[in-house]
Amino acid sequence: MRVGVNYPWLDYGWDFGLGPARWRGARTAPRWLERIDDDLDRLHGLGVDVVRWFILADGLTYGTDDRAPRPEPAQGSWRFDPPALDQEVIDHFDELLRRFARIGAPGAAAMQLLPVLIDFQFCWPGVRPVEEDDGWVKRGRADAILDAEKRSRFLGAALEPFLEVSARQRDVIYAWELINEPDWITAGWHRSPIASTPIPRRAMVEFLEDGAQRIRSAGFKSTIGFASARTLRRSAVAADVDQFHYYPDGKTPLGSHAVDAQGPRIIGEFATSTDDVWPGLGPTSQDVAYRLRLAASRGYELAIPWSLHAVDRHTDWSAAVEEDIRAFTSTTTGRS
Repeated sequence: MRVGVNYPWLDYGWDFGLGPARWRGARTAPRWLERIDDDLDRLHGLGVDVVRWFILADGLTYGTDDRAPRPEPAQGSWRFDPPALDQEVIDHFDELLRRFARIGAPGAAAMQLLPVLIDFQFCWPGVRPVEEDDGWVKRGRADAILDAEKRSRFLGAALEPFLEVSARQRDVIYAWELINEPDWITAGWHRSPIASTPIPRRAMVEFLEDGAQRIRSAGFKSTIGFASARTLRRSAVAADVDQFHYYPDGKTPLGSHAVDAQGPRIIGEFATSTDDVWPGLGPTSQDVAYRLRLAASRGYELAIPWSLHAVDRHTDWSAAVEEDIRAFTSTTTGRS
């Protein structure tokens, strides 16, 4: 089993494209450029060979100023007309791929990127994060999935340019992920039947199917970052790489991936914090080493711990976690 890492951003929503001037100050390039080489060398030394990274995230740098989402108070919603990507967004992504391509010995397999086009927060009601500057809006872009014409325009104007850039460093891409955890915004997929969900199931399925076809046409594998194995099963959306996130909180044991399955299945996120208890492991066996071994024994192709840089209750990145990963990847099982 391969081991990855959820990077998953340095500046959520503005790793690609420069953020608001009040935030970036005199900076003229994304902050990750200053540290990505060291981070990739460090991860490569641990045996990590796939890095999952959110690209547009909540959409902050995708549609600014007069192209930003706009509220419609009478309807209690936000309107958004998907624009072309700014060139700087494309250039930043292109540079990231070049940094990945340099990792490893000549002739060896490239370190790979698992880019995530958008996060589910892309579709929540808009928020203006910069006081007295309405040219910057986080979220508020549900129209890009809800409206059929806008959906097609969004995939053509945003996804396809990224795929074109990816083709220059084809070996660097593990797969292209359309959205992180659509469960939270899709009617019928949220674990709570009474949750407010802005996207009807049919619209989300059409978005995922159209996007996956575009990814395949460009010669890459598609995946969707479902928040649970339950939604992965229920969605009936075909992707080339089945992905779910595993935060069991002591309740749901990790199932096995059938050896006769049509495609690979991966665990796209799991906690490095031992507070999120895995029921298949004992109370003194909750560290990352045991979790990786259990995932490997269940037949998964790739497991990606959360996370190198995020700060939340699921993250407890430490020297001990790095040693667990190094020990696992140094074995025959870890490298298979």
